[in-house]
Amino acid sequence: MTTRKTKRSPDDYRSSLLDMLGLSNPYESGITPARTDIVIARPPAARDVDARFPSIHELPQASTAEEKTAGLVQRLWQASEAFDDDLIIEDWAPEVPVDSSVGRYRWAWWPVLLGVFVIGILLVTMNLRGIPVKQAEDLRQDWIVLALDVESGMEGARDAALVITNPSSRPTALSDARNSLIGFDGTSATLEAQVSRPFPSPPPLASGDAFNSLKPVQADLLTGSELAADIQDALSDAITYRSLLDGSFLLPPLPIVADEVTLAGLGEQIANSVASSRAAVRQLPIGPSFDTHRNGALGVVNRLETWQASYLDALRLGDIDAATELKSEMTTRINNLRSSLGEPLGLVAIEVNADLDELEILLGTALDDLAVVPQ
Repeated sequence: MTTRKTKRSPDDYRSSLLDMLGLSNPYESGITPARTDIVIARPPAARDVDARFPSIHELPQASTAEEKTAGLVQRLWQASEAFDDDLIIEDWAPEVPVDSSVGRYRWAWWPVLLGVFVIGILLVTMNLRGIPVKQAEDLRQDWIVLALDVESGMEGARDAALVITNPSSRPTALSDARNSLIGFDGTSATLEAQVSRPFPSPPPLASGDAFNSLKPVQADLLTGSELAADIQDALSDAITYRSLLDGSFLLPPLPIVADEVTLAGLGEQIANSVASSRAAVRQLPIGPSFDTHRNGALGVVNRLETWQASYLDALRLGDIDAATELKSEMTTRINNLRSSLGEPLGLVAIEVNADLDELEILLGTALDDLAVVPQ
């Protein structure tokens, strides 16, 4: 019978196997510190197997499966530990190189990342290009609403113009016409404020073509808002002219015979009327429609300054013929001035009606253009 090597205890082999596998003793408490002195044994060569492990023939013969299993376990326990100082754990490296497919798998992500980056750039660019289009569409809708408001107020403006330019209109009718004109002026001023604003600057990578398509409409609406302002100014000047003229040349009753007491009071009243008339005439609006009539009013004021002295002297001297002639002269000139008020008002009416017709055409053209959405 072959002599066997000295057997080691199972506890010795169990400790070595647990250390080789990186496992700590389950019966120990706490965490086993990492060991740096453990080396991995070189795999046994075929020629070393018989020297290190008992051969199959050296094991006890077994007749049952249980006995064969016990013999194999005993053969493992009897194996000796092998240490190689050249193989330390810090310098360990796999003998077989890493499969090249691992590197290919890592590089395979670059096309995906590049594609995501390109798609993100495209989405950002499309969003930036859509900003001017959205802003232009918002402007288009705002301009449509404001243009419709001005267009709806044109009928009231025409009615107000008829009342204001009619010399026989009553004060109450003039007041209503003034209120209607204020509403029309408010809508046209709002339109002008919106249309005169500069277009927003397009963001980077975005085109301003959407704003360029609105420039012709913007020009029409600006011209229309200027016409509306001219209409409002002309009618306001007409109202002012009528009001100032109605408060001018209000002479007291002019007698042809008067005593000293009457002369004293009459002279003061005429002087006050001449001063107020002079101040009112100087405030009369100027313009092509009013210049001729305004010059006539200035002529009457200038004549009043010399006329009052001649008239009072005729009364003081008791010259009835001279007093009568001077009274007739001034009364006639004032009446003629008032009766000729229709001339400047008629010119204002012609000017306003022409501007209203042009404004109606401009607003209609602009609304038609705004209704067409560019593709």
